[in-house]
Parts: sequence; structure tokens; C-alpha cells
Amino acid sequence: MPLPARNRTAKPAPPETGLRERGKARKLAAIRRAARELFIEKGYDQATTRAIARRAGVALGTLFIYAADKRDLLFLIFNDELEAVASQGFAEAPGNVPFPDQLVGIFRAFYIFFARQPDLARFMLRELTFYVEGREARRFQEHREKIVADLAALVERAKQDGRIRFDEDSGVAARAIWAIYTAEIRRWLGGANKAPDLSAGLADLRRVLGLLIAGFKPRA
Repeated sequence: MPLPARNRTAKPAPPETGLRERGKARKLAAIRRAARELFIEKGYDQATTRAIARRAGVALGTLFIYAADKRDLLFLIFNDELEAVASQGFAEAPGNVPFPDQLVGIFRAFYIFFARQPDLARFMLRELTFYVEGREARRFQEHREKIVADLAALVERAKQDGRIRFDEDSGVAARAIWAIYTAEIRRWLGGANKAPDLSAGLADLRRVLGLLIAGFKPRA
């Protein structure tokens, strides 16, 4: 009697596994929501992990499963959104335009995102300095490196198209572009206005990026 054919179809996950994963997702969503609310209500410095856990309805130990510390919690809120914003920026940036305008088209998505929540964005940018500890820190660093790599690819294409010309490595140029963006968005958010002017911020960014692309040339 022939043996039955082996069923190669993946076995469905046991019901308890699905329930457990849904429970984790609910806790994560509750922690994110509670952290965002308390950082906005009390400010980053005054909000505590204990208060965030209490509002999320989880034990303090459970909260630390998802984030190493309060700073990691801040980036737990932002990482998913920042990755989506970066994808949107690169996807929507115009192509056949001067290179500084293409760069502004990419960074415009970030400016719009931060303009919606300037107070929370200020806390995040402040806490970025030497941010290396924790799972969300590693995730943020990896995503930042991906953005710089994507900028380097964009620089290389612009060189091949003849829109820009220089002898330096495209990766170094991408780092310079990223450094200008991060400095400009800090300056823009750090101004006196509680609600920063989006058009003015993008115009300033375009001006500085234009200077970078043009370069400093000695007088003839």
C-alpha cells in the first residue's frame, strides 16, 4: 500500500500562540499611547516610566521588556513613524529638478512630520545625542545609516546624470547632506516660535543645501 504524500503545507500556529502575539501587540500599542500622552502632558523630563506603565495598564517590568529606559520609550514612539516618513520622502521627491530641490523634496516629509508635533520632536532631537543604548537605539542608528546610504545612491545617480560634478566619494557627500539637514531642522525647531514656519524652514534648508552643492569657489 503506497504511503500518503507528505503534506508540505506549513502548520497553522497554535491558538494560544496567536492569542499571545495579539496580547503583546495590545500591550505595545498601550505603552506607545501612554508614553506619547504623558510626554506631551508633563514634558519628557517630568514623565516617569512608572507613570507610563500605570497609564498603559501594564507592570513596570513589562514596560522594560519593550524599552530599555525612558529614552528608549521616546524612540519606541518615533521609530515606526520615522521609517515611514523616510520612505515617503524618497518616493515622492521630484526627479528631473536641480539637485538641491530634489533633496528638499525628500526632507520636506520630515519637516511636515515634525511640524505636527514640535514639542515632542524637540525632546527627541535633544535625546539623540550619543543615543546608543537599547533596542530602539540600535534600530534608530540602523535606519539612519540606511537613509545616508540612500542619499549616497541618489548622489551617485545625480553625478551620472550630469546634474552635479565633484571628485569626492558619494558616501562622504551623503554624510555632508545629512549633517546639514540635522543641523537645520534643529535650528528650525529650536526657534522662538512654538509652531515653526514650514515654508521658512524649507527655504532655509534649500539655501544651505544650494550652497553645499555650489561649493566655495575662489575668485578668478
